Amino acid sequence: MAIVFGWVELPVGRGKLVVFSKLFGKYRFLVISIALFIIFDLGVLILNFYTSGRIAEQTELINLAARQSTLSQQMSKATLYIKSQKLQQWVYQSGLEELRSHYTLFGETLNALTHGGRATSTETGEKIHVDPVTTERGRFLLSQANQLWSGFETAISPLMKDTLITDEEIKPASEFIARNNLVLFDLMTQLTDHFSHEAEAQTTLLRRAQVAGISLATINFFVILFHFLKQLRTRDRRLELKQHESDQLLASIDDGVCLVDANLRIGLQHSGRLEEIFGTNQIAGRKFAAFLNRYVTESTARSAHDFISLYFKQHVSPDLIGDLNPLKEVKAFVEAPSGKHEEKFLNFSFAPLVQEDGETVLLVTVQDITDRVKLRSTQEASETKMHTQLALFSQILPINPDELRLFIDQGMSSLAKVNQVLKSQRGQAQSIAESLTQIMPLAHRVKGDARSIGLTTLGEQVHAFEEDIALLLQRAKAEPLSGRDVLPLTVELKQIIENIELLKSLCERLQQYGIRYDQSVTNQGAKALAGPTMPPAINQRWHGLQTMVDEIAAEQGVAAMLDVRGFEHPLPRHVEQSLYSMAVQLVRNSLAHGIESADGRRANRKPSVGRIQLALSDDGQGNYRFVVEDDGRGFDYAAIERAVKAQHAEPAVDRALSKAELLKFVFTESFSTKTQADATAGRGVGLPLVWDLAKQIGAKVQVRSVAKEFTQFIFLFSCSSQVDDSPLNAKVA
Repeated sequence: MAIVFGWVELPVGRGKLVVFSKLFGKYRFLVISIALFIIFDLGVLILNFYTSGRIAEQTELINLAARQSTLSQQMSKATLYIKSQKLQQWVYQSGLEELRSHYTLFGETLNALTHGGRATSTETGEKIHVDPVTTERGRFLLSQANQLWSGFETAISPLMKDTLITDEEIKPASEFIARNNLVLFDLMTQLTDHFSHEAEAQTTLLRRAQVAGISLATINFFVILFHFLKQLRTRDRRLELKQHESDQLLASIDDGVCLVDANLRIGLQHSGRLEEIFGTNQIAGRKFAAFLNRYVTESTARSAHDFISLYFKQHVSPDLIGDLNPLKEVKAFVEAPSGKHEEKFLNFSFAPLVQEDGETVLLVTVQDITDRVKLRSTQEASETKMHTQLALFSQILPINPDELRLFIDQGMSSLAKVNQVLKSQRGQAQSIAESLTQIMPLAHRVKGDARSIGLTTLGEQVHAFEEDIALLLQRAKAEPLSGRDVLPLTVELKQIIENIELLKSLCERLQQYGIRYDQSVTNQGAKALAGPTMPPAINQRWHGLQTMVDEIAAEQGVAAMLDVRGFEHPLPRHVEQSLYSMAVQLVRNSLAHGIESADGRRANRKPSVGRIQLALSDDGQGNYRFVVEDDGRGFDYAAIERAVKAQHAEPAVDRALSKAELLKFVFTESFSTKTQADATAGRGVGLPLVWDLAKQIGAKVQVRSVAKEFTQFIFLFSCSSQVDDSPLNAKVA
């Protein structure tokens, strides 16, 4: 079997591709036009290159011929000089050497022009290769010159010997040269003119070729232009027809319909009903969330933005996220023709569609369900909760399942302790401040651990919980607190616990839907999580701290790189958990207090990107050394001393404090050198939390810090160490 392709018959076998019957298909004209354009350009380029070389050769020939004319005159002059010097019995050796040089150079050049060979360049004085002259006129002139030059050789050859020149030798030579010099000069001048004409002809040819090539390329360009204008006009007519048909179709739809692209922008076409629902025709081309923001609450618009973004992410099932739709029965305020805002309830539904070009768009359907929905007093709370669920869902997708389970377990354990402390202090107003001081580090640890694995939404919620605790502690300095003052904290704590339980529920739900997120956890891995030690796969989460470093560094206006070493071997679970939380707090401190801005690092002659190192090593006998180090500005002991003395009015601190004493305050009391607290630092609970965690694993603490150079925390412990409740004995190196 065969297919006839133009004039070529192509065989078609089983399993082979089917050849299109039309050459190049619908792009044939474009391909041919571009090919012609390239051919024209290449032709002009090649001809330009070739002709330029020829012109360069002709220029060299012109120079050689012109020099031949000069040499003929100089030989005549030298001969007359020798004759005159000889008759007057003067020294003639210089004239003889000049004659011999001109004679040799003339003969060499004439031979190269005639037969090809090497000659001396007129410009550089070096030997160059000369091709034989091939033009008819040039060959004729060279033939005449060679015949005449044979007589010159006969006449001048006796003068080439090294013996004394006699009158009988110089006289015939001078007479012959005098008779024939002008003839030889005229032949060389004609040869020079001939080469000049040849060079002009080459130049003229090059100009004509360039004009022709550019003209053809220009004509080809206009042909392509007119062809595409014609094609565009035809396509415009087709699009207008399709637009008309689409408008008629959309006008017949009862619901509001539009498309949203991957940039979350509303498409150019939408149904007329959509304009009736929102009371405006300014819809097409606008950002979906920004458009909604005019009619719904800001939180709803933000939730909608997060929700529809999920449709354009890979490995997200539309069926899975359908229940999270924040725009179901949403309350909107639409401006009526009278100018007043009318309350409506709208229902949005979303369906992903794949277009012909492979791009995914969302088909958005809007229904006005105002008549079927009553006002709900809890609407705003539901929107906020849904927004949190969406944010948590989108944030857990990139998190390693093992890391998430560890966080859930540790977070629930810490929050349970917080809840227990709040319950145990009911009715004891005098100890409320102590209870708040006790739960602050626990909340701080949950916040740090949440942000370290990318749960920023939960971290922000715990940070708000911290803020409220700090406000109550500030109030406690001026007035006693009551149980009613603490009641809002219990509500916030309940919401945080519910969100962590939601994380657990979402993990289980993802597993039910078969999402790849949860497939990395095998039965063996699950058993390892329940065991007494942390397997190496879990310890890989230390490398994930770089994400937290990047986020906090961006917030603080600095740049830092995390270097993690030595976490390949299993550790007891409680030890690994404590080390991880200690590292989170110390890394956050490094970014908030240690790493300088780019300008500050340049001023201290440091690389613009700061370095934070986490290193764990052991001696093979169960003794470990855990180091957290940064190359930042170091401890500001003067600022620490000012903060300590501002917080303590006792005479015991009314003196110069040593570095070791200052470190004890830093590790054991809640104060900070930052003037303004933020989500990263400023509460003064980070290092006390680190010390509490170090005591739990029985670690000894050493601190090394050099101003403007580095800060290093060293923790020495063994897996068999007992909980150390002794006072802090931080060693300052």
